[in-house]
Amino acid sequence: QVEQHGLSVIAQFWALGAMAAQAAARSVQTLPSSAWAPAEAGAFQVLRGIAPLWITGGWVRDKLLECTDANPAAHREWERVRTLAGCTFGDVDVLVDGISGKDFFFKVKKHDALRAALLGPPVLVRAQGARSLDTVKLRLPERDIDVTSLLDAQRHRAELEGKPRPTKSSSSGCSWSSLVEDAGHRDTTFNACYYDPSTEEVVDPCGRGLADLRAGLVRMPHTKGAAVSIAEDPVRLLRCLRFAARFDFRLDDELSMEPSATDLGAVPPGRLLNELKKAMLLHNRPGRFLGLLGGPGEVHRTLFSEAGPSTLESWHAAVGRVNRLESLVLEGISRGNLTARSVHWRGRPAHGPPPALLATDWRKTGIHENDWAELLLAALFWKCDETSLKAAGAQLQLSLAMTDTVGKLQREARQKMITVQSAPPGAHLLNAAVASSESPASFWDRWPAAPAGGSGDSAEPVGGVERAPARRPRTPKPWPPPQQVEVEERGGEPTEQK
Repeated sequence: QVEQHGLSVIAQFWALGAMAAQAAARSVQTLPSSAWAPAEAGAFQVLRGIAPLWITGGWVRDKLLECTDANPAAHREWERVRTLAGCTFGDVDVLVDGISGKDFFFKVKKHDALRAALLGPPVLVRAQGARSLDTVKLRLPERDIDVTSLLDAQRHRAELEGKPRPTKSSSSGCSWSSLVEDAGHRDTTFNACYYDPSTEEVVDPCGRGLADLRAGLVRMPHTKGAAVSIAEDPVRLLRCLRFAARFDFRLDDELSMEPSATDLGAVPPGRLLNELKKAMLLHNRPGRFLGLLGGPGEVHRTLFSEAGPSTLESWHAAVGRVNRLESLVLEGISRGNLTARSVHWRGRPAHGPPPALLATDWRKTGIHENDWAELLLAALFWKCDETSLKAAGAQLQLSLAMTDTVGKLQREARQKMITVQSAPPGAHLLNAAVASSESPASFWDRWPAAPAGGSGDSAEPVGGVERAPARRPRTPKPWPPPQQVEVEERGGEPTEQK
C-alpha cells in the first residue's frame, strides 16, 4: 500500500508538471488588436462569426517581430531589405475548425457583409495533386486571406494513416491536441504559432516557436524530428533554408546536417521550382539561400544539375558572385540610383517589354523580379558555356526570352572594355560582381546616371575589368544629355516624363 501510494504521488506530480508545461505553452504572447490593419480587423470579426478560427503562419511570425521584442535585430534587418526590395506583405493564413473548407466557402458566399469588404468574389481552390487541402481565397484591400480547415487536415491525415475519418471537430473550437498535431506538420516552429483574435493571444503548441524566434533558430516542429518531417514533405527543407536566409537565422543541428537531396526526387518539379524561385527573389537574400544549398547534403547538385561541373564543382565561388551582386544592387537602391519590386517570380514573355538592364538609356533603372532573376542567374551561371546555360534554363523552366537575356548579359559583361558607351547598366553590375573587388560604395560613387548632370562618360570601366590606354586629357561630356527626365512607375513599367 505504501508503494502504491508513493507511485500515485509521483504520477500526480508528473501530471501537474505536464499541465503546467501545457499552460505555459498555451499563453505564449499577447498580441493586441491594435496590430491589425483596418480591413483585417473587419474580416476577422466577420470570419469569427462563421466558424472558430486561428491565424497562423507568416502573419503571426511577422506581427510578433513587429509588435513585440521577440527579435528586434532580425526585424530591423528584414524591414530594411523588404522595403528596399519593394516587397509587399504576404497572405494571411487562417485555420477554421468544425467545418470543412467547402462548407465554409458556401457560407462565405452567402455572407453579404463579408462580400462587401472583399475586392472580388471568394474563390475555392480544390485539393488536387500536391495541394492536399481545399483552400478558400479572400481578397482584401491590404492583403489576401487563405482559409483552410482543421477538419480537412485531420481527415487527410487519417486517410494517409488508414484511420477512420473524423466527421466533425469540437463545436466550441479547436482542441489543444488538434493544434499540437497540426503544428507538428508545419515547416518551422516559429511558423507553427496560432493567434486567437477573440482572446488576442498567441499559443505555441510545440512549446518552442517563440523561443526559437527570439534565439534566431530554424527548427522543425515534428515530434519525431527533422528527418521524419522532411520524409513527409521534402519541400519543407527548402522552406527552412529560405527562412534561415531571409532572417539570417542559424539552422538547428538536425538541419545543419541536412539530408541528401535524394529526398527531393519524388517531389513534382513544379513544387520544387515554385519554392526555389521564391527563395531567389531579392527580399529573401538569395545569396545566403544558395550558400545553404551547398551544405553537407549538397542539395544544389539536384536543383541545378544541368548547370554542369564548371558551376557545381565551384559552387562557393558562384555563391560569392551572387552575394556581391546582391550587395551592389541593395546599395544602389538605398542611394536612389535603382528602384526595385520583389513580390512574385515573373518570367519574361517573348513579346513583352525589353529587358531594362540591357537598354542603353541609363535612366531606366527599375529592377523588377525578372530583371533581378536574370542578373542573379547570369552571375550564378557565369562559368557555364552556351549549351549548359540553355540546359540549366530548361531545368528551371525559364522562358526562352529569359534564358536569352541571361546569355546577353554575360556576353556584354565579358567585353574587353566595359564603359558607359560600350555596355548597358546590367553589364556593368554583372561585371562588377564577377570580375572586380571594388566596394559597392565606390562603384555607385561613379555611377553615371544622375539626371541633373552626373559624372562624365570617362573611359574608366565601371565594372573594372581593364582600364583604357592613357589619352590626352579632355573635357568630359555630361551624362546623361542636359535634359531633365523624371522616371516614375506606372502600370508596373517605367515611363518617361519630359
